[in-house]
Amino acid sequence: MIRFLSIISVGVVIFSCDGNKGDWDDPRVILISIDGFRGDLFKEPEFPKQFPNLHRLATSGTYCNNVSSVFPSLTYPAHTSMITGEIPIKHGIINNNTFHPEINFLDWYWYQDSVYVESIIDKIKEKELVSLGISWPVTVGAPITWGLPEIKSTTDTISTVALVMKHDMPDHFIESAQLRGIINPKASTEGYSRDILLHKIFMDAFRRKRPHLSLYHMLQTDFAQHDHGKNSTEALDAFAFMDSLIGNIITFLDKEDLWSSTTLFITGDHGFRDVKKQLNVNRLFADQGWLEIVDKNTIKNWQVACLSTGGSAFVRIKDRDNRAFKKKVRLLLAKQSEFETLEKRHMNGQLLTSEETDFLLLANKNYAFSKSLDQPYMNNKPGGTHGGDPEQNYLKTGFIAYGRKIRPGTRLENMNITQIAPAVSDLLNLRLSCSAKTPAELIRSLD
Repeated sequence: MIRFLSIISVGVVIFSCDGNKGDWDDPRVILISIDGFRGDLFKEPEFPKQFPNLHRLATSGTYCNNVSSVFPSLTYPAHTSMITGEIPIKHGIINNNTFHPEINFLDWYWYQDSVYVESIIDKIKEKELVSLGISWPVTVGAPITWGLPEIKSTTDTISTVALVMKHDMPDHFIESAQLRGIINPKASTEGYSRDILLHKIFMDAFRRKRPHLSLYHMLQTDFAQHDHGKNSTEALDAFAFMDSLIGNIITFLDKEDLWSSTTLFITGDHGFRDVKKQLNVNRLFADQGWLEIVDKNTIKNWQVACLSTGGSAFVRIKDRDNRAFKKKVRLLLAKQSEFETLEKRHMNGQLLTSEETDFLLLANKNYAFSKSLDQPYMNNKPGGTHGGDPEQNYLKTGFIAYGRKIRPGTRLENMNITQIAPAVSDLLNLRLSCSAKTPAELIRSLD
């Protein structure tokens, strides 16, 4: 009886909220992020055959295979830059993880209230338009009309599924999809199954809610490249899978004749490079007695600690006035040939993401930094990485635009992911104030 009443209660909430939707004749933007979408994929001889939907959009619309990410070239800073038009030091999401060595940096920047500036989500809300967000980073608590944010449990007290359901928008958004048979509550949330689940939720909500702004994050391409390398069969299969999901969206837009009102953006957040060895800098510090590694998730008594992020790492000293100790740390880092060490005075432009960083480490070829405390300083572990200087060619990402107001048959020589936000703002007349500007050759006259 209690279960029956709870279902009725959920149904009432779903029914009462169902009217909050857009109109198909309204202008809309769909922004899809394929995590780790490398710019060099466009140069693959088999690109048209392996990724036919991406090829169709790129050749018929506007594309760029030379898109700079932000520093660090990580998922959370990059996705926040896409929707704010600002670099990390200005929007506040300076890393994937927050700097808490005691728990080995387990916490992420999940929450929207960490963002310092307005985003296109805020402007959509301000104009009383409808938004949809599916697994977009740093959107827990964001004013999205419909959707579920990206968040993962880091404790045993609550599951990831329960945590996502706790923060879905509005309440019972996921239960609604379950009750209507869109998703199976027992389905796996790992690997390809996770992306299939997210895709079903996206397609259902997009059809029913007709949002003016849709933000949709595809994930498996990132995991495949980390685990197997950027050019592995597993990575290319993951990109082909994402291409098929995009094909579903294209088919729906074709069938419903929605291209006159719809602009589709497909972007990546960073590129990738292959590595052979992983570095655990905190093991170096532990060997000096400067911190204590208790277990794989715990650091104690740290005087200096390192947050590792693949291609880069960020070192902080607890007592920043202790110049003698800082000199010791500098000398230890300088002895290592696997990475370049920069002090704050050397961190020019985007490389300065936080005034609290004492040393920035940039991994050399074949190396990546790892947060795995249970490994030695250097560990043979091939795979793929990102997180370094976004101006390196291997970290360039890709961008495709097609549909309403997009110039056909155009290739942009270069752009930055920060330019996506002002482009969305221009297309939807959001009047977002940001540092970046829309690429000059992207949008036809909006008159």
